[in-house]
Amino acid sequence: MRQTEVILAGCVGLLILSCGEPDTGGSKVPPLEEYGGIGGDFALVDQRGDRFELKDLRGRPVVLFFGYTYCPDVCPMTLSKMSQVHEILGTDTEDLATVFITVDPERDTSSKLSEYLGYFGGDVIGLRGSREEIDLVIGQYGGYYSLNKEAGQADYFVDHSTSTYLIDQKGNVRFLFGQSDVPQLMAAVTQQLLPQ
Repeated sequence: MRQTEVILAGCVGLLILSCGEPDTGGSKVPPLEEYGGIGGDFALVDQRGDRFELKDLRGRPVVLFFGYTYCPDVCPMTLSKMSQVHEILGTDTEDLATVFITVDPERDTSSKLSEYLGYFGGDVIGLRGSREEIDLVIGQYGGYYSLNKEAGQADYFVDHSTSTYLIDQKGNVRFLFGQSDVPQLMAAVTQQLLPQ
């Protein structure tokens, strides 16, 4: 079994075991905030090869994060958590969009993105672009990445920011989730943007 399949199987198992209603462990749900210094519209290409603009998602909340398909841990775990958030909230892509932007467009072709994201369901929007376009979006959102790659090397890791951005219906960043945030907390915070 390939490493990716093992990781995906583990994430799916974790997802099944931990499904349930939003439960923040008794702690208060953090309020939404204003992050005026980061975020904004951008244009890239989705996993079907179509042009995508963030403004096309106006009117529904968006959860956005950066990663790459060869990521051994953070990215599959984040995608699994987002599947669980959708399940907890009972939402589909018309209510809450999930956007995955690759920081490794050389290896993450449109077909690779489509295959990888298909493991997680939920119609995740996978985005790619030129290195310059990716750098622009990373800069807008205050993220980072670093290719640990030597010339000619085909197998390498990428260090990248692990924040997950919650964007409201007007396109403004309203919350930053950390890697340690559980799906129940993420769902409870996100619920503040959904119709009651």
